[in-house]
Amino acid sequence: MTRRAAAAGLAERREWQTLLHYRSAPNGDGVISDADDSRFFLAPGGKTDPHAELAATLAAFFSPDPVGGDPQPAQCAFIARYHWLHAELAFDHRRLPPQPCARFQHWIHELNATAATLVFASAYLNNPASLFGHTLLRLDQRGQTEATRLLAYTINYAADDANHNVLMYAVDGIAGGFTGQFSVQPYYQLVRTYSDLESRDLWEYRLNLNPAQLQRLLEHVWELRGIQFDYYFFRENCAWQVLTLLEAADPALRLSDEFLLWTLPADTIRRLIRQPGRVETATARPARATRINRRYAALTDAERRLAWRLPNDPAVATEPEFLRLAPARQALLLELALDERQRQHSGQTASGIDPPPDELAYRLLTARHRLPVAAAPVRLEPYATRPETGHASRRLGVSFGQQDGAEFVALTARASYHDLLEPDAGYTPDAQIELLSLVVRHTPNHGGLQLDRLTLIDITSLPPLNALAPRPAWRLHAGWEPYPQPNDMTRTAFNLSGGLGLAAETGWPWRTVWFGLPGLDVDYSDAFASGYRAGPGVTVGALLQPAVGWKIMAGATWLDYRLGETGTALRATVQQNLALDRDLALRMEWQILEGTTEFAMGLHVYF
Repeated sequence: MTRRAAAAGLAERREWQTLLHYRSAPNGDGVISDADDSRFFLAPGGKTDPHAELAATLAAFFSPDPVGGDPQPAQCAFIARYHWLHAELAFDHRRLPPQPCARFQHWIHELNATAATLVFASAYLNNPASLFGHTLLRLDQRGQTEATRLLAYTINYAADDANHNVLMYAVDGIAGGFTGQFSVQPYYQLVRTYSDLESRDLWEYRLNLNPAQLQRLLEHVWELRGIQFDYYFFRENCAWQVLTLLEAADPALRLSDEFLLWTLPADTIRRLIRQPGRVETATARPARATRINRRYAALTDAERRLAWRLPNDPAVATEPEFLRLAPARQALLLELALDERQRQHSGQTASGIDPPPDELAYRLLTARHRLPVAAAPVRLEPYATRPETGHASRRLGVSFGQQDGAEFVALTARASYHDLLEPDAGYTPDAQIELLSLVVRHTPNHGGLQLDRLTLIDITSLPPLNALAPRPAWRLHAGWEPYPQPNDMTRTAFNLSGGLGLAAETGWPWRTVWFGLPGLDVDYSDAFASGYRAGPGVTVGALLQPAVGWKIMAGATWLDYRLGETGTALRATVQQNLALDRDLALRMEWQILEGTTEFAMGLHVYF
């Protein structure tokens, strides 16, 4: 049998490579598996030797010895391998009697899956592992309805980051210090975490898998239970592993080949959407906070005053001001209050508090049942639109400008992801996540290329304040920033800064988000007398959107350095970004940087 397999070249076949998660080794010599658990391999060198692994797998099929992450005979532990090899080699059942695999049959009967849906959870800025969103697979059951969809099972890949040092969190995530595993769990548990607790909008993409592909997917997930992988935030993460599952189900797919250095969930969805016929439908599942904010935004000022009091005082529903409202508006306020009570209750449960029965929610529900009318309709659209509708996350640009009269050319590059001036389509509104952004300049008077700035990470969140569910605005930045001096216009300093404040929204004459962020700023450079300077500061500004695809931001930062090299500094900037196409934009910037004035204009291309 082994000779027949070798003669047929099965070890080099795409089907075998995807089942073992093989891909080209970094040195270009041979292959290596993404799996990092010895229990996944039956040959000692199986991680890098597909031929030895295939031979060992065939031999193990004749043995009753338990193997795999969930120990059992090899035919059952690696049932996807068994079925594919049987289809290729036509096993003689007299020599190799098939195992019944009762545990697998019970498991697949319990799943009762007839289709698969890819679920995208929008970015969550309060968790480093979720900065760029999250993807998972939902297994849709036979006879499933909208009312029972939450009871379906999901296939989720996540890192085990428990008991990790907070200071080493980023290092471990980048260097593969976490362990990742696949898990199968009810969809309602993940919806509660992502949608209800973390306020992340969900998008559900129904996949077009035929019965054989779905069966192969499930069999491979069975093989992966308990198997450990090294988890990397930027590449071998949830998005990467979902792609490998889809490739195992349909080896004709080669989606993972397109991702070399990093794999972002939104980018994987863009690639999948481009595959003809792979996605049937896309459905939104707004987060509870989205439902609350959409309803609150649809209220009049008088209704908002009632809505602010109602969740904590159901007696408001008996007051004359409330009773004068049309019944549909009363129903809307009561449903909004119930959503807010559930949000508060979920927050207490997540913090480890076991709250008593919610008497106020019961009284609100009773009042709602007394109204035999539907609530006034409000469009509950997610704030984060479908990720594939947005610009690509990588960016290159060129700009021309002047700094104190001296002309320069600047080249820019960004690994990912999105900044405040770029269109919101496909991204979390009023939020910025930039990773590895580089700007180099050529100034004729200085010759050659000089580093202008290198951003390691910049995260900004400006959620407009509302009385019902207030959230703070905040910012965190790390990287090298320009620090021009009259005798050295190319000087830079490493900057670590952050701020915590508030943002507010107005609608006239355009949508505008106003923000104020008090914070701290630390600069390191040999140019400073003490090697550094540090102190408090405050940033104020406004983000305007005159039209779809056009944004303007103006801001100023005042800093008072009290440690190291002391002194004060003022920075001011006006920027605009005009989207010429989804992946092409015109950018202009004017800024004053501690006495130096400059202007630049250029084009950005996304890919």
